[in-house]
Amino acid sequence: MAFDITKLRKLVALDEDDPLSRFALGQMLLQDGSSESLNEAAEHLIFANAKAPDHLATYHVLGQVLIKLRRNDDARSVLEAGCEKVGLVGEGMGRDLGPAMSELLRQL
Repeated sequence: MAFDITKLRKLVALDEDDPLSRFALGQMLLQDGSSESLNEAAEHLIFANAKAPDHLATYHVLGQVLIKLRRNDDARSVLEAGCEKVGLVGEGMGRDLGPAMSELLRQL
């Protein structure tokens, strides 16, 4: 089932403490790209990152959002933390995000 922003907002409203719903909404808002959407995305992703710090994709998407908002110092901190977390993953999901986050850091 494909989700749009409206459906994801309803999903978040059902359980505001669910970090994965917040992540999904933040990711979708990043795709929208408007300033308002990016600010809302940052709020959801910061929450998701605090609640599920082992979810590596959140670091990557939050870093992108913060860069688009020109919050480069915040983006650098998030991406560095994400790269550190990736270094702790031996195998599995998220390991491939290390090079992507390193590239974003290099571009800052």
